[in-house]
Amino acid sequence: MTNKIILAILLIVTLSISGCSNIILSEEDAELSAEAQLLAVKGDFEMSILEIGQADAIIMRTENHNIMVDCGEKNDGDEIVEFLQNNDITNIDCLFITHFDKDHVGGFPKLAKSIPINKIYVPNYIGNNKEYEKYLNISKNLDTVTLTKDSTFTFDDVLFNVSVPKKSFYKEGDNDYSLVMSITHGDNKFLLAGDSEEERLNEVMIEFNESYDFLKVPHHGNSNKNTKKFLSIVKPKYAVITDSEKNPSEDETLKILKTLRSNVYCTKNGDIKICSNGTEIKIFQ
Repeated sequence: MTNKIILAILLIVTLSISGCSNIILSEEDAELSAEAQLLAVKGDFEMSILEIGQADAIIMRTENHNIMVDCGEKNDGDEIVEFLQNNDITNIDCLFITHFDKDHVGGFPKLAKSIPINKIYVPNYIGNNKEYEKYLNISKNLDTVTLTKDSTFTFDDVLFNVSVPKKSFYKEGDNDYSLVMSITHGDNKFLLAGDSEEERLNEVMIEFNESYDFLKVPHHGNSNKNTKKFLSIVKPKYAVITDSEKNPSEDETLKILKTLRSNVYCTKNGDIKICSNGTEIKIFQ
């Protein structure tokens, strides 16, 4: 084992002890950290994607930490809190809000009033809806970080690489400001693509130009000019779409995933639980 990898392992251990840490690494160090993570898998990594209509609420658990990505619409707050309570989750170490559309930030007020949130990470732009205004009013009293550059986080034996939007303006609006997350747990790789549309997917395909075991399909399964190219690069073994009976995923997206032989799960059929032991992934619905 080289000295660099040993140092990377020591870094991972240090971050694991300290909890939720925002550490920005060089490309080389990030690669070493990922390699160290593969050697350090000690527990399971679980992800639950809730059935809350065409909206996102994702709860992740590592050995010692609870992480959330997005919190649905206003009316989803009670259901999200009930899920947390039923699963004995009494605090959120980190909440990532990918962007400020109402179906990603709307449930925040109920969540924040019901359970402690240690830290919040958001993209660097200003929202323009009532849900965003309510978020601002409540989050001003919480520990909130606006991400302005790509960042790497560790939670126990799970590595998060978070990509921020690279432009100050996107023609598609809020969706293209989405934070995108590449997550590594042992041999398993997960990609959460937010609501990325055509312009943002151009950036994502450059940053995460590889295949993944699991994909949270961008923008509820809607299709755009880059959808086929993006999915053909990612080639997910498992793909989850956050849709509803009223707003189902588009046929074109499903057709592409079928051609790629991906196993597709849709939240319109119920909550989805993903379990990783570092070598294999199991999905339950």
